[in-house]
Amino acid sequence: MKQSIAITGIREFLGANLLIRLQNIPDIKLTLIERFKPSFVNDNVAFYRIDLTDPRADIKIYEALERENVDTFIHLAFFESHVPFNYSYAHEVQVIGTWHILNACAKKKIRKFILSSTTEVYGADPMNPNLIKEDAPLRIRPDYKYIKDRVEAEDLVKKFAKKNPNTKVFILRKCPALGDKVKNFMTWYLSGAIICSVLGFDPMMQFIHQEDLIESHFKVALLDEAPGGIYNIAGRGALPLSYITRLMGKINIPLIYSFAYLLFYILRAARIAPFPPQHIDYIRFTFVADGTKAKENLGFIPKYSTKEVVEEFAGYVKLKKARIKQD
Repeated sequence: MKQSIAITGIREFLGANLLIRLQNIPDIKLTLIERFKPSFVNDNVAFYRIDLTDPRADIKIYEALERENVDTFIHLAFFESHVPFNYSYAHEVQVIGTWHILNACAKKKIRKFILSSTTEVYGADPMNPNLIKEDAPLRIRPDYKYIKDRVEAEDLVKKFAKKNPNTKVFILRKCPALGDKVKNFMTWYLSGAIICSVLGFDPMMQFIHQEDLIESHFKVALLDEAPGGIYNIAGRGALPLSYITRLMGKINIPLIYSFAYLLFYILRAARIAPFPPQHIDYIRFTFVADGTKAKENLGFIPKYSTKEVVEEFAGYVKLKKARIKQD
């Protein structure tokens, strides 16, 4: 029998590219649950127009899962490229939307559930170890609502896993990705004419290549024998921010924390920065994840090292700048 997979969250890079890859495999029946159907979706993909903020979303999702006999659900509906200014809406999508999806999956008795999370849930904290394992405490800022939502979504999935032991549940905590098609805080931060750092801090940073990121989620979607659980999807190696700045060919301007926070606050208020000023902690403290568990249990080994990812991204940024000058 064909594997029947439902996916939601294709507005972001990972969801769109994962869908493109899955829809071209003959042995997979694909169902898309979204507010819109983009042009790159094949006609053989079953599409259900469902808004995750709809109070009846869980009922509509269950009906779609039942009709398409879905056995695997991939949940990617999170804001990766930017955080909306309307936090209430972001909470509705990321937390209440996850609750709706889990209700539907519990009723359908889904076989496998995959949540795409982020290593940012560990928090950027001076108490973090050099390599963070999956059982480490989550040291998030209490005033950073976006990351709190990501943690709350994870908590809902963990409770779902306990109540539904017959469903194999995966929580994939991916480290920040870089690439010519990726949009997130780090691609915005490293693409500027200058790189502002926090005075007195030079954190180790870890990146995953865009192709490795797609491959990791693709592999988990098709794996049957791997045990469920929380997995760090981490790039190979890590580099200090000062070295990354040199690789990017940028000028580094260190700022005292209070001034750096104010600068990011102003950029956010001016709708220039894609993330709130609280995110500055992620260029202040180290949060490097240990990918050993994913290597041993999932067989996932990234092809690109953090250095190779940064070097490739630096080349893309320089090429883009040259093209703009020619135009």
